[in-house]
Amino acid sequence: MKILIKAKYILTMNEKDEVIEDGAVIIENGKISKISKISDIENENVDYIIDDRPNILLPGFINTHTHIAMVGFRGFADDKDLMDWLNNYIWPAENRAVDREFIRMASLLAICEMIRTGTTTYNDMYFFEEITAEISREIGIRAFLGEGLIDFPTPSFKNLQEGLKIVQSFIENYLNDEYIYPTLCLHAPYSCSKDLILRGYEIAKKYNIPIHMHVAETKSEVEIIKTKYGLTPVRYLNSIGVLNHKFISAHSVYLDDEEIEIYKNYNVGVAHNPQSNMKLSSGIAPIVKMLSKNINVGLATDGTASNNNLDMIDEMRSCSLIHKVHLLDPKVISAKEVLKMATIYGAKVLGIDNIVGSIEINKKADLITISLNSFHLMPIYDPYSAIVYSANGLDVSSVLINGKILMEKKELKFIDFEEVKYNAQKLKEKVIS
Repeated sequence: MKILIKAKYILTMNEKDEVIEDGAVIIENGKISKISKISDIENENVDYIIDDRPNILLPGFINTHTHIAMVGFRGFADDKDLMDWLNNYIWPAENRAVDREFIRMASLLAICEMIRTGTTTYNDMYFFEEITAEISREIGIRAFLGEGLIDFPTPSFKNLQEGLKIVQSFIENYLNDEYIYPTLCLHAPYSCSKDLILRGYEIAKKYNIPIHMHVAETKSEVEIIKTKYGLTPVRYLNSIGVLNHKFISAHSVYLDDEEIEIYKNYNVGVAHNPQSNMKLSSGIAPIVKMLSKNINVGLATDGTASNNNLDMIDEMRSCSLIHKVHLLDPKVISAKEVLKMATIYGAKVLGIDNIVGSIEINKKADLITISLNSFHLMPIYDPYSAIVYSANGLDVSSVLINGKILMEKKELKFIDFEEVKYNAQKLKEKVIS
């Protein structure tokens, strides 16, 4: 279809940060074909019109690090520190509950939540990713997916050799897919041996795909790696030669100035997870310094077991506020900068800024509208501020990915809500059985 979207404000998120009032976007063949004032296209022939004004039209959100199927553990093990949370709660529960049925139900629930709150691309690390890929592709959400590799058996594989075969098969099945982007996922420096990291790097290099890894998330991780290798996590990864422009570093909380320079030199992308880092008391990543060095920093929710939602608007508000109070400076990170982290910067982290992340001619039509027809969004002085400081995910009204309408006027087009609720209860039964 040739689709016309009308908006009170269009936030293009392009290099000029253009904002168009009373604007319109036309979509043809899944791409943006025209951007203009509404008054300039009144006579344009189109097949379908989306008009949920008063609204803001902007690029869809890009969640640069998550574990979506962990919605099955939402609220299961709260108020624990990371190592206690992992070793004594999450990993045992995963071994007990996670199977293909779990992943199928949880992935569907999570994708519904993401689309409902405006996420159009996500970067995932978990188990049985072929199931998540199948559901993501069927619904039509853009997904970076990788089977989590780790030194010990997981719900997906009994030994590492089996895990590596699963990984390579997945990569080859989806290497040129329109919606699914394979990644090489290494859990963390403390849970992956040097040999595994190097083998993973070679696979990623062979297929020219991103490496996705938790790095320097906690003080205890830093101490573990220093004790084992005599280096901090970033210096260790640098010493074995695995950092490059396709490396996606999740968290990166404990970096000094020299390590930030290492990231800059290799053009490493960073996935910032402020709410997860706060909830687990991991710390505050020095992203203000990273941004000042023009390092690509995207925003991420992490999994809902440590967040507890997939709402990127909620994440943006937390991101802005935590850095202001941490550095005692209200100017350190603006609403516009945070919104860039959730859109165009996230696209740069994932290496897809040539096709999504901003509203520009010939880019994919991964677009969302945010309704301004709520008490908490009145009046509007600045649309960036309205989104980051006043809105929430349930204010998202319409969502399109590749020009396909997945939600309009807050109604999901692809799912029966009763099925999702039923699945959520079954997930709980599997976890606590």
